[in-house]
Amino acid sequence: MNAQEELKQTRKSLFDKEFYVRLIRIISSCLLMLIGYFWLNEARVGVYWNFAIMFIAWVIVGYDVAYKAFKNLFSGHNPFDENFLMLLASIGAFCLRFFGVESNEFLEAVMVMLLFQIGEMFEDVATKRSHDAITNAVALRAPFAHLVKDGYVKEVKPETLAVDDLVIVKVGEILPADGIIENGEGYVDLSSLTGEPVPVHKTVGEPVNSGTILRKGSFTVRVNKEYENSTVSKILKLVEDGTKSKTKADRFVDKFARIYTPIVVGLAILVAIIPPLFLGVSSMSVWEKWIYTSLSFLVISCPCAIVISVPLAYFAGLGLASKNGILIKGAGFFDQLNRLGLVVTDKTGTLTYGDFKVTKVAPAGIVEDEFLLDLKAAESRSNHPIASAIIGKEDVSSLAIKVKDYTEIAGEGISCTYEGKKLLSGNEKLLRNNGIDFTPSEDTGSIVYLAVDGRFAGYLVCSDVIREKSLEMVQGLKTFGVKTCMLTGDKEKTASMVARKLGLDEYHAELLPDEKVKILKSKINPKGEAVAYMGDGINDAPSITLADVGVAMGGVGSDLAIENADVVIMDDNPDKLVGSLKIAHATRNHVMFNIIAALVVKLSIMVCASVIEGFPLLVAVLGDTGLTLLLVLNSVSLLKSHCLRKNSK
Repeated sequence: MNAQEELKQTRKSLFDKEFYVRLIRIISSCLLMLIGYFWLNEARVGVYWNFAIMFIAWVIVGYDVAYKAFKNLFSGHNPFDENFLMLLASIGAFCLRFFGVESNEFLEAVMVMLLFQIGEMFEDVATKRSHDAITNAVALRAPFAHLVKDGYVKEVKPETLAVDDLVIVKVGEILPADGIIENGEGYVDLSSLTGEPVPVHKTVGEPVNSGTILRKGSFTVRVNKEYENSTVSKILKLVEDGTKSKTKADRFVDKFARIYTPIVVGLAILVAIIPPLFLGVSSMSVWEKWIYTSLSFLVISCPCAIVISVPLAYFAGLGLASKNGILIKGAGFFDQLNRLGLVVTDKTGTLTYGDFKVTKVAPAGIVEDEFLLDLKAAESRSNHPIASAIIGKEDVSSLAIKVKDYTEIAGEGISCTYEGKKLLSGNEKLLRNNGIDFTPSEDTGSIVYLAVDGRFAGYLVCSDVIREKSLEMVQGLKTFGVKTCMLTGDKEKTASMVARKLGLDEYHAELLPDEKVKILKSKINPKGEAVAYMGDGINDAPSITLADVGVAMGGVGSDLAIENADVVIMDDNPDKLVGSLKIAHATRNHVMFNIIAALVVKLSIMVCASVIEGFPLLVAVLGDTGLTLLLVLNSVSLLKSHCLRKNSK
């Protein structure tokens, strides 16, 4: 799908059948109202014929509002919503004319509904535009896939693709499935997943993700995940689930609307009844004045400006995060991010690349080739980054077949048998727990010791590289007053070096997974500031689940860690945790502005309606509908926010 087709599809979703039906109703009602006011007015045809014309105009534009109001009234739901208030205000305006005062109440009765419907129409467009912006950012679902089967290429739905199917991807197309490039090469736009605008070169043997776009080149992809497990499918589910969760502000809005509106309706009734009892119970003009005032009171009291704009602001915040490669699994986590006080983080694969390189080989009692062969055999079944560094690009499948009694010991290493030899490959704890006599190395880095048949056989050193963005993350968190703590299973010396270079507030080294959880538990205080845990591996999943905010690296992270996380960083850039804080703060600011602005404007108009004689009902309508539209636009503007610029907070 090219850009022009995407634009047409977006326009179609914004201006659908419902939009045009409402527009026709508004235009028809407006024309009939103008005819009733300027041509078939009361002076020419009499009050009753003029009323009939104006009432027809009112029915055309307001029948759905009346239906919803009566439906809520008899369905057991809270009837005091905007539909009920607008119905009451417009009917009241009709009734005022029959108090005997010759004014424009018929016109105002129709205008109440007209302005309300115009406001609703623009609110719907703004809401759909917000939804479309989020959909375009994270829901790049391919419309079809070019499946190669039986020597032919045919178009199929991405949902029908199976593992090992071959799919051809052409320039400008959205990748329909996750897979590995079989042949060809090209530049892939990953912005839908990571927010990074620069296309990345991909060639044979490299993985590609659904939802990304091929900008240059052509290749064939072998599918390695079914559609429901693909990247784009998971992202769609995360965003969909995220928009359903309730925030504190949402819960406040619900409670506010349930309590506030009935109170205001009661006050409006008192305004209509009590003053005339003291100022002239027999005077129709007094009754008219205070009934008119109470109607203005009712119209402006409608809480729809808050009820609509606040959830929309959170929805826009989720969209902004998704657009920048940050998946927040629920609007409720904005509340947690806004009270964040401590970030606890893993080291390998999180603060560092997890891309180890062998920097030193030190065999003891055996030749280096034999030492490396035994060590590679022991590590041949492991998927740990250090194992990958030791093995390199070498094919060790022939070694793995010969390995017997393979056991991975959490936080220690590997125990196995290879060609009749008992091998132990791991850290100091592994050798000590098995009674191996050795001298610990003083080298800095991740040290892997090897023991063969109960005797020390040497060690090698693997060094990891700190991510450039890790330092930016730590510095960015400090600007928000958030402290940092690193938990790692690495040696004290390595952990100390990383903590010193990054300027971490605290660190703990040589930890087992259960020890990480224990330390994290000690830092979590339900009544205090929120605690986040950021990690990438399977052993981080318990800590990610336990923390107030669990953060997982979406690129290198394990499926289990991502599944349990509350925030997923799609491109493994730790600095985007700071980005999520900025978005959370910006969202909160928009929400607070909406709530405060709505209350201030509404209370001001309520006071004016109470003290100013003949206060126009139209001002109350504009104060409600117009304010709602402005606050909706303020919420949607969050999608264009520049809060992620450097040094912004």
